Amino acid sequence: SSDHRIMNGMMFCSAVVMVCAARLTLCSAKPNFIVMFADDTGWGDMGANWPDTTDTPRLDAMAANGTRMFDWHAGASVCTPSRAALLTGRLGKRTGVVHNFNPSSTGGLPLNETTIAEALKDVGYRTGMIGKWHLGVNGKFHPFYRGFDFYYGLPYSNDMGCTDTPGFNKPMMQSCCHDNASSSNGHDSRDSYVGQGKAQGQSGTCSKNLAVPLYHNDTIIEQPVNL
Repeated sequence: SSDHRIMNGMMFCSAVVMVCAARLTLCSAKPNFIVMFADDTGWGDMGANWPDTTDTPRLDAMAANGTRMFDWHAGASVCTPSRAALLTGRLGKRTGVVHNFNPSSTGGLPLNETTIAEALKDVGYRTGMIGKWHLGVNGKFHPFYRGFDFYYGLPYSNDMGCTDTPGFNKPMMQSCCHDNASSSNGHDSRDSYVGQGKAQGQSGTCSKNLAVPLYHNDTIIEQPVNL
């Protein structure tokens, strides 16, 4: 459905979704809730805000049946610092996270920072995250070790790599390069995604960037991801 396409773009390409559920013994005292955080969604992309938009009936229903707030301030204007601010309640000047991490980054959100997921677990919540993390994936920087009981998503922006199935394709992505030639040892290497084309963002038939992985908890279950 059209709503599915919009949510696909929000959740897997440019958003973080945190799902928090109270443990059974605390359900009567603590509500379950979901936080949705999108990078590239404009005001007019939701029918609740712009009558000419008809692609988001489920989100529009949530707006109609819930409480709407019209004054929102993000901690930064780009991906990584804004996520760090959302999860810690602290600006980049405090956390040191002031620019976007990239696929080759070895660090992430400083380990001495407490995330909202960790704070919620301390008071009996179970937590999960679906979507783009973009706060580090090596070692203990991975979301599975930052307070989330469950993680399903991308480690960074979808356009920081390549995929053969871009889905809604916003922003535009190139296909991964497949080396169909046999390697020097005689083995077929068609799945090695070597760079035979030009870099992403330039003209060419494929991208030499790393194929975007899909994680389930701390395990890659698909690469390149089928968006």
